[in-house]
Amino acid sequence: MTAALPTIPAQANRHFLQAVVDLSAKQEIALSEDIYNDKGVKILAAGARVSADVYAKVISHKLVKPIEVCISTGEPPSGAMLVRIAEEVLDELPLLAGICNWSQGRVTPVDMLSTCKMSEAAGTLLAVSFSRTESAARHAVTTALIAMGIANAYRYNDSQLMSAMCLGGLFHDVGELYIDPAVLDARKLTPSEWMSYASHPIIGAALAREVCGFDTMTQRAILEHHEYADGFGYPRSLRGQAISTAGRVLSLAEVLSALVQKPAAFSRIDIALKIMPGEHEPELVSLVNDLLRLERGAAREKIVAPQDDVHASVHSVLLRIADVLGIYDELMSPSAATTQTVRVVVDEVFDRFAEVQKAFASTGVGHLAMLDGKLDSDELQESRFEAECVFNEIAWRLQKLSRELVLKAGKMRDDDAQALLRMAGALSGTPSVDQTSTEMNHVALEPS
Repeated sequence: MTAALPTIPAQANRHFLQAVVDLSAKQEIALSEDIYNDKGVKILAAGARVSADVYAKVISHKLVKPIEVCISTGEPPSGAMLVRIAEEVLDELPLLAGICNWSQGRVTPVDMLSTCKMSEAAGTLLAVSFSRTESAARHAVTTALIAMGIANAYRYNDSQLMSAMCLGGLFHDVGELYIDPAVLDARKLTPSEWMSYASHPIIGAALAREVCGFDTMTQRAILEHHEYADGFGYPRSLRGQAISTAGRVLSLAEVLSALVQKPAAFSRIDIALKIMPGEHEPELVSLVNDLLRLERGAAREKIVAPQDDVHASVHSVLLRIADVLGIYDELMSPSAATTQTVRVVVDEVFDRFAEVQKAFASTGVGHLAMLDGKLDSDELQESRFEAECVFNEIAWRLQKLSRELVLKAGKMRDDDAQALLRMAGALSGTPSVDQTSTEMNHVALEPS
């Protein structure tokens, strides 16, 4: 696995270096060793403080050593800081007690965070990653807590897996430091932007190996934290057991870390895990349900109906489905000039699309309008809330299929790529446009 990963480039990534400079305005970051360019000329001396001036001197050079291993902060995220964040998260999200209520001897998940070992370079990298957004540290810690909880139930007393989940959870998004912040902040991405964003697990795994010195299990967890068992994850579209145990656990934990933050989290998680079986390992899903069952029984969730027009949402989903069906029929017509390569890819995605369509129909939300006069206000409110959850999950699955086509289109010749992008646009809800060389910019995708 590690041999297939790219190496950190000799020339500093401008987005990473700018994030380091931004953090240096808040806390001291210094060069831990002399910096030489690829011609052997020393351009900066050890001990120099990182600043905008350092950025200007470094950014135009190829370096003997990557800048990532040559910087150090005196204030990396401490065990005490990670514990504080973890305790805040557990206090605010009581449902996590079901997942994180374990101990191995005297060790608890919070203790794991307080004592996880990392090098000086790794600590600096994590500090820069946490500084990127206000929620970055909280998301990382939440993901690590959930991953450790699932790992403990799945492979009790497996210290290597537990360590990989602790470090993998904390570091899983460090690759985003290499991505243009404008891309990270965008609500919708063009295909070219999406392909850039989708590289962050690969970059993160390379940083885990070359900067942090993490073991192979932790590297794979970071590389695979957006892979799904059904093959519609990224960056490698792996399926089932081709994803490592650590990758499967961290992928599920990453999904749950977003859902637990939302109102009525139990209900959202329940719908998300049921609506499309096969995305995650069934045994892991069953374990999560078991871990949450007691907590859910004790909780009283407040269900708030969405303000959006549910009927309009139903209509929107049906239109998107119709658009996909139309483009599929056109591309697969015996008289179409579609190449065999495209037909194989479209057929594979369409099979998965048919499963999404079936899942949507099975929920019954399309018939909600018929129930308006037959339910009392509480029942109607709950039905509308469930419908909102279903729409979100269905839209997310269609988006995943669209992203898969975009990634495959990026590896094909122009005509084949345009055919795939037409279907990708329909899946993402983007209006169809004429097939031109600029069509890549007309498919809007949501970052995950």
